[in-house]
Amino acid sequence: MKNKFLLISTFLFLSIQSYSQNHRISSGWGFGSTSQILDIFREIGSGFSAIAFDSDYITKTKNVGEYRLGYAYTPKNRWNFGASFSYNYSEFDIFNSEEKIGEQSNAYYTLAAETSYYYMNKERTKLYGLLGLGATFVDLEAKDYINQTSEKSTDSFPNYHFTPIGVSYGKNWGGFAEIGFGYRGLFSCGLFLNL
Repeated sequence: MKNKFLLISTFLFLSIQSYSQNHRISSGWGFGSTSQILDIFREIGSGFSAIAFDSDYITKTKNVGEYRLGYAYTPKNRWNFGASFSYNYSEFDIFNSEEKIGEQSNAYYTLAAETSYYYMNKERTKLYGLLGLGATFVDLEAKDYINQTSEKSTDSFPNYHFTPIGVSYGKNWGGFAEIGFGYRGLFSCGLFLNL
């Protein structure tokens, strides 16, 4: 009898705990991410190098923006903790003296731990700040038309994100918009689902 009571009590405790947990899955898109800003600096730097040293330069032809999937767990009413994975892809044409001599593509993969704090925590509307720290892994591929070669390389660098103000609307599901700086972008928006 005592063992059954202990077993039932443990089951009820775990059920209540798991039911009271707040899990959020989100997907989003960002513009002006650190990966996109890095691409802009690469393009500007290659332009200066071409002028000063008559070297090759690159011109961006495509950028898909930053796409992200995230998970957050809320153990307290105003704090949540989680992780996100984001992807950004860009393509460039390589020129030498106005002649296209190749192509380059950069694929950025960012994995980061994140935490948010709700300044305002109403039932449907929330204002929050977010901080994320992680790393970005880069796959670069360059094709040389003249030598008919292809070169691949990988790189990585630490990355972060800071959102001083974000707003979300919805109860079980909804949308969000953020202004910040880092791997999520200067402006970010998306959808979420609470489980």
